[in-house]
Amino acid sequence: MRVVVLTKRQYTNRDVIDDRYGRLWEIPLGLAREGHEVTCVCLSYRKKGAGQETYEDAQGHAIRWISVNLGSFLVFGFFKYLYVANKIIREESPDVIWSCSDTFYNVLGYYFARLYKCRSVADLYDNFESFASYRVPGLRALFRKAVRDSDGVSCVGERLRNHVVAAYGREKPTSVITNAVDTSVFRSMDKARCRERLGLPQDIVLVGSAGAMHSYRGADIMFRASTGSPTELTDVHFAIAGSRPAGTPIPQTDTIHDLGLLPFAEVPMLLNSLDLAVVYNRKSSFGEFCFPQKFYEILSCRVPMVAADVGEISLLLKDYPHLLYDDEDVGSFVSATKRQLEHRQLPELDIPTWHDQALLLQQLMDSTPAES
Repeated sequence: MRVVVLTKRQYTNRDVIDDRYGRLWEIPLGLAREGHEVTCVCLSYRKKGAGQETYEDAQGHAIRWISVNLGSFLVFGFFKYLYVANKIIREESPDVIWSCSDTFYNVLGYYFARLYKCRSVADLYDNFESFASYRVPGLRALFRKAVRDSDGVSCVGERLRNHVVAAYGREKPTSVITNAVDTSVFRSMDKARCRERLGLPQDIVLVGSAGAMHSYRGADIMFRASTGSPTELTDVHFAIAGSRPAGTPIPQTDTIHDLGLLPFAEVPMLLNSLDLAVVYNRKSSFGEFCFPQKFYEILSCRVPMVAADVGEISLLLKDYPHLLYDDEDVGSFVSATKRQLEHRQLPELDIPTWHDQALLLQQLMDSTPAES
């Protein structure tokens, strides 16, 4: 099967090609490892080396990446991407276009598939209704039509799938393909050695997380707990890493160890440095449907966790309600943290691999006949 992937290059503050990161890297590579011909055409919002490069893994499975820079003249950059994507699809005559990462790409994938009479599968790794592009005049209607009428849709979670079916009137195949984890990267490591590598104290209880330190995503629950009554979380420090926007102040105290934006390779070391990891989130149009990548990363590192009782995580931890906290209630967070620091329970859940998810996408693609 020949597959063309349309996507942006940067997401979740990582570069798909440079960092070889996440869903947009791993699932196309998984398809290539199943013997499919995969070409990815991506738009870079930062100045990067444009052009073509082929990645080949140790077993000789290859995937071709073609990158286009958006540049300073945004309209010109978008039209250049359209030209390159159209050229590649015309030359490759793909069986399927998998469109990912934002509303714009889902729309492109759908209309290119209609033009070149191939199958279109739209990927929703978040609720794109919460993205800024959804508010662009005219794009909202085009996006909803693309999602409703694409031959297949892959959703990051069950709640998002149910929302798409109900709100968009979708009747064609719609599959849940969650995020996953590379268990060779995210694995259990020696805590003392990880703390030493990152310059973290050895003789203190460390709670923390790695990810976008956004208040609207609920990261501030840790900071609010750290500056509360000293009787709440006595002798507990917080270790954090990730991007942070303006308006998300991080208290400058001795009990918060801020590692900034860590290289991806060091994130497993931070997780393994912790006595307890936090999967924070907040109820919103984004939070109710997202799938926090860190959830499976923490599980794979065998680190105890607490998690916000929001969205997909509520379903996954339905048999572990004592690990959940109310996303708006610092007292609930403190109580859950104290329980877990005492009991250190690890949920017994299956951890999907990216290869598993690539196989699910392959099944979805095989089950979606193109419109005549």
